[in-house]
Amino acid sequence: MKCSRRLFLALSSFGIIKSVRAKDLCYFTPSQPLGPFFKKENLAQSSDMTKKGLAKGHMLNVYGQIRDKNCNPYPYSSLVIWQANTFGKYNHHNDFSNNASDPNFNGYTKIVTTKNGFYSFTTVIPGAYKISNTIKRPPHIHVLIETKDIKRVITQLYFKNHPLNEGDFLYNSHKENSRLQLNLKHTSDGLSKAKFDFII
Repeated sequence: MKCSRRLFLALSSFGIIKSVRAKDLCYFTPSQPLGPFFKKENLAQSSDMTKKGLAKGHMLNVYGQIRDKNCNPYPYSSLVIWQANTFGKYNHHNDFSNNASDPNFNGYTKIVTTKNGFYSFTTVIPGAYKISNTIKRPPHIHVLIETKDIKRVITQLYFKNHPLNEGDFLYNSHKENSRLQLNLKHTSDGLSKAKFDFII
């Protein structure tokens, strides 16, 4: 005998019939080169790279979770974050550009996730910069992640729909480059936010 829709709903409400949710799928975050501006020394230990808003540029909060391919969180993982300032200048001896420096933006920090793999940091949207007369890199943020069980990934985060992405050789070095995009959400107080989960 066929079960009526009313009976089906009643059984469901008592948990007799349970809906089956499709298992979440987590795809690996593509890796990217370490680049010439990485350094281990003079790393701040702060989730705020802007000196409480003193750095020049548009402020940005990036947050999310570190997870494995089965979507399980990695606890207490370390993230080393580095980037150019709003003018496209790195705080690094290998940056010989004439782009302006910002004394209130160190550009390098290290943070640790929570026991559930969550992280958050506040920075500024980096500026683009030239690496030759014909090549200009789009704004991007470098991240190196190491888990407690020594898994490691190095990558770069790009800004969705930025016009320089399409012509960038590193952004286009991976066919799944959409997994490296930050999708900005703008708030009324002028702070932009972007959620990004690293899968390693």
